[in-house]
Amino acid sequence: MSESRGTSLETREVSFTYRGGEQPALEGVSVTLQPGQFGYLMGRTGAGKTSLCLCLNGIIPAMQTGEFGGTVLVGGEDIHGRGVYEVAGQVGELFQAFETQLLSSDVEAEIAFGLENAQMPRDEMRQRVDEMLALVGLGDMREREPSTLSGGQKQRLALAAILAPSPAALILDEPTTDIDPRGKQELMEIVDQLTEQGFTLLVADHETEDALQADVLMVLAEGRVAYSGPPAELLADPQRCLELGVRPLDMPALFAALGRPERPLTPEEAAEVLGAESLPTPADAPAVDEAETTVIVEVEDVHFAYPEAEREALAGVSVSIREGEFVVILGENGSGKTTLAKHLNGLAHPMSGHVTVAGLDTRTASPQDMARQVGYLFQNPDHQIFAETVEAEIAFGPRNLGIAADEISKRVRDSLDMVGLAGYEDRDPFVLTKGERQRVALASILAQKPNVIVFDEPTTGLDGPQQEEMMQLLARLNRDGQTVIIITHCTWAAAGYARRALVMDEGLLVGDLPVRELFEDDELLARADQVRPQVAELSAALGCGTFLSVAEAVERLRPSTGGDA
Repeated sequence: MSESRGTSLETREVSFTYRGGEQPALEGVSVTLQPGQFGYLMGRTGAGKTSLCLCLNGIIPAMQTGEFGGTVLVGGEDIHGRGVYEVAGQVGELFQAFETQLLSSDVEAEIAFGLENAQMPRDEMRQRVDEMLALVGLGDMREREPSTLSGGQKQRLALAAILAPSPAALILDEPTTDIDPRGKQELMEIVDQLTEQGFTLLVADHETEDALQADVLMVLAEGRVAYSGPPAELLADPQRCLELGVRPLDMPALFAALGRPERPLTPEEAAEVLGAESLPTPADAPAVDEAETTVIVEVEDVHFAYPEAEREALAGVSVSIREGEFVVILGENGSGKTTLAKHLNGLAHPMSGHVTVAGLDTRTASPQDMARQVGYLFQNPDHQIFAETVEAEIAFGPRNLGIAADEISKRVRDSLDMVGLAGYEDRDPFVLTKGERQRVALASILAQKPNVIVFDEPTTGLDGPQQEEMMQLLARLNRDGQTVIIITHCTWAAAGYARRALVMDEGLLVGDLPVRELFEDDELLARADQVRPQVAELSAALGCGTFLSVAEAVERLRPSTGGDA
């Protein structure tokens, strides 16, 4: 590493309880990042990660009411009593709710905003804006209004605006939630560059593979430090990871399930261990029997463009989806995935072409009729939550559909049980964690009992075990006959649960194929900015077909390895 340009970040016995909170969000937290170190912060949803991030730049307690104790030091100096704007010059932070940081009329102005406030000379400012646009891949969007960008593009823009003033330390709170897989790789390359340049970085996220790159891994549990040390030490132990709410790496999880003593961390390391063994080729996963199902969603030559956009968001898309299918829509940020999904329940209408659901034309069907057929969950759950209590939120949809009061109560209970939020009826949804708000949004959809569920990013905001639980819930609903359509940048979820992939690129449907075939098609993966999950990388390295999940790999590898787990 080059000479450090960063600054140290330290907390000493920091505790914080939000006003009205029953339990401390943080309790006796002491952590240290030396100048130029890269730290990775993990833990269950609600463990205190965001609270700790907000302490490190002074927002807690300066702008958040509650009971605070302990000391926060930046560059060895106590920041107590300093204005947040002062600390921001040293510590830049990308919020979990990154959209709240966007306030300008166009992309270029958004990045320049902080530089103008710092009175940077105009020529230097222009150069810096150009550098940031190139760094985050938004060079051809400098005149776009931020609200017209996709979720991932907005996230990249917010990151660029934080990076532009060159703070000595950078805190990224779940920076990869809405970024496509190739973009995630590019973001971590940016992190590597900044680390090499000596900046201090703290990333709070659930991406276990990315945590391997860090100098130090910190895990919070119920507001306390449960682990702080080398990433490899914890990530080699899949059981301990699960206990702490961290999704285990595929390779240690695979070898543990096989009953083998080795704990390789990467597909390359695992392939070296298994390379000399005779391995079978996996069979295809069972497909939906189209002869016994009917088409429920029909998209015919749909064109759609947003105002002032340079190209169509959908450029002649046609696709049929049958009852009981589990479909994933994949593609890079801005490829048209969410726009296509919004056409499936009437949130958007074709400029030309047709969309029908169960025979209903989405342009003429009533909102109530569409709600009975299609439940849509937004990328950001806050875009569809508005009630004062969880119970009122979930009851709203069935009540609008004219469901009887006693049946509504039963649906509220049943849907909360399904999403693991039983007992939350009287809670205020806006004080819940993002992951909990997402489950509230899902429960509100389930209570309406639609035939089709469209879920935009079902794993975002959830910790490792919760991500798996959410996907298992969707799989269970699908096994019970529900048609499930998801948009995701989470390749392990797409590979392990969906059976059919629709691949979007610049408004075009460029792929409609079984998921296994997609993860065997290097050209199509590259075109859609997708990457293989680790377990598929292993099977590719071994030359034995394509594994789509750890469970499948265990099933196929156990006979050849002699594992007895």
